[in-house]
This record gives sequence, C-alpha cells and structure tokens, in this order.
Amino acid sequence: MKALLFVPRRYSLFSIFREAFANQGMEVHTIDFYEQVKNWEKQFNVQVFRLPDRLRRQWERYYFGKINKYYLEEYDRIQPGIVFIYNNEMILPDTLAHFRRKSKVAFFMGDHPFYTPTNRHYIGLLFQADAVFAPDTFWISQLSKMGLKNIHYLNPGIPERDYFPAGLTEEEREAYRSEVLYIGMNYPNSWGYRKAKFINEFADFGLQIHGNRHWKRFFPLFPKLERCFQERKGYIPVETVNKMYNATRIVPIDGNPGLMHGVHLRMFEALGAGALPLLEWQEDLRLIFGEGAELPAVRSYEEIPEMAAFYLNNEAARREKVAWMKKVAAEKYSAENLEKTIFGALGLRRSRMAKHGEVAG
Repeated sequence: MKALLFVPRRYSLFSIFREAFANQGMEVHTIDFYEQVKNWEKQFNVQVFRLPDRLRRQWERYYFGKINKYYLEEYDRIQPGIVFIYNNEMILPDTLAHFRRKSKVAFFMGDHPFYTPTNRHYIGLLFQADAVFAPDTFWISQLSKMGLKNIHYLNPGIPERDYFPAGLTEEEREAYRSEVLYIGMNYPNSWGYRKAKFINEFADFGLQIHGNRHWKRFFPLFPKLERCFQERKGYIPVETVNKMYNATRIVPIDGNPGLMHGVHLRMFEALGAGALPLLEWQEDLRLIFGEGAELPAVRSYEEIPEMAAFYLNNEAARREKVAWMKKVAAEKYSAENLEKTIFGALGLRRSRMAKHGEVAG
C-alpha cells in the first residue's frame, strides 16, 4: 500500500510520521506545498486575513486553486491507499472528496482549528476524515461536542532522527554555547506580549533568543530582551537547531495560546537533544508524565527565576530530570505506540514486524 503525506518537511513531525508509515512496509510519498509556491505568495498569504472578505476570497481562489491543482495531479499519479494531512495544508473540500473516493484520510492537528485562520474550510474538512488526531485534550473536547466522532489524542513523541545527542566538536560547542535558548517567532499582538513577558523572566540567566523581527516590538516594554536577541529570517535548519539545543542547558517552553491544554512539540525536541525544557504549566502534562509528577513547570511567571536558577546551579539535578522525562516520553510515545494509534483508528491491520518501506519523495 502507498501512503501520501501532506506534512511540511521543515518540521520534525515530518520524519516521525514518514517513518511511522514506512515501518509498516508502506511506500511513502510526501508533499510540501511550500516547495511549490513563490516566496511572495507565502508572505502575502500570511497577511491576507487583514483584507476584506471579498478580496480574501479572490486571493484564495488563486492561491488555494494553484496548490490544489498540484495536489490532485500528484494524488492521481501516486494513487495512495492512505492520505495523512498535517493541519489542513490549504486543502479544499472538493480535493478531499476526490481523495476519499479511493483512500483512507486522516488529519493530525498541529494548531487550534478555532484560533488559527489558515483555511476557512478546516473544521468542515475534519468531519469528512476517517480519523483525526490531536495533541491537545481541550481541542478534542470541543470538537467532540460538535459531533466529531473518530478523534484521538496523539503525541508524536521525541523526534529521535532529528533531535539527539550530537557529539559536538569543541568549535561547535563554543559557537552554539548558551545557558538558556529560545528559538521561535513572535507575533505583533497580545500573543506576542504574552510570549515576550514569559521569555523576559529568563533574561538574567544567559538567555539567547533567535527569532523574527516582531520580537523588536516588545523591546521598549522588556528592554533586557534586546541584548539577548538575534534576528533570523526564515527557518533555521533542523540540523543546526539540534546542535544549538545540544549546546544549551535550558529551553523555555511557553504555553502557546493556541494550545489550550497540550504541550508544544518543542518540549520533545529539547529532551531528544538533552536540554531541560522549563515549561509553562499545561493541563496535559498530567497525562504525559502522570499525576503529581515533579516537573520543571511553572504555574506563574514569577516562579521562573527561582526554577531557572536552581537547575543552572545544580547540573546533576538538571541532567537527572532530563533523563527521567526523556525516558517517560520515549516509552509512552514510542514509534510502536504511535503506529498502533494511527492504524487502529483507521481500521487497518498493523504489520507484526517493523518493516522499512520505501520513501519515494
């Protein structure tokens, strides 16, 4: 059987899901629409929600139409038995209906469908799927209330192919060295203020921030951040991020407002590389690590300086906590359990032996 994955290659989720299907002996094909559109089109689409709806619809007819034409051509060429989609990847209802004639269709939700306005059809698409997977119990609760049936909690786990102990050279360790490291964009709105306030609590602990220009908007409010900031345009390659995480000690994990109860994948990436994720408390941490677990997670931003200082001044405790969290995450969200959840929800029999299928694209 062939599987067609609509998952961005720039995310560590790409390798996790690709291997999940390849391990079941499938011929895996992948599509990333970012590789098919021009830079100006990507940039314009990010801002198009600011336009009146009439103009936005005109743009969507062009942009979505271009992307979906490519999708249909590739689908008809490959003829997959399974289609697996990250978020919505700009898919239109007619395109999904075409897929469903001959294929099982599943979605993995990476962003809150009510908060992230990337596709006006998103929620409707979910109701046409054979299975939906989400890493946030709040999303599941809300969509279940609406009548969505085949929705399942799924954490992809540690992306071990991309984030691992790298064995840095002395030159690399010196080049990437930091005490506290935050890699990520900010937003020019209240979400951005919230993120800046959270990260500002680490400013006196050897913090480095690598992010986009929107961080600068908050420097007048949080002046310490300016000395910690390095502007980055575009995505940092995963290989480089892994080295940077290997050379730091703490990675702050804020509660993205789109994640109501869930935890950002960055936590699993940090653990894979051996860095301690210092988290903003989220309810699903109980589900991941167990009720009452002692976690490096704060319920108030005021707790951050004390917790950061403790782990930076107690390297043995930091390493011990990383090792324990990594062990729990690796066992609970193993590749085998991931495959069991996906294939079980789709009503497909799993291979008894992990086979390595072909990765065709």
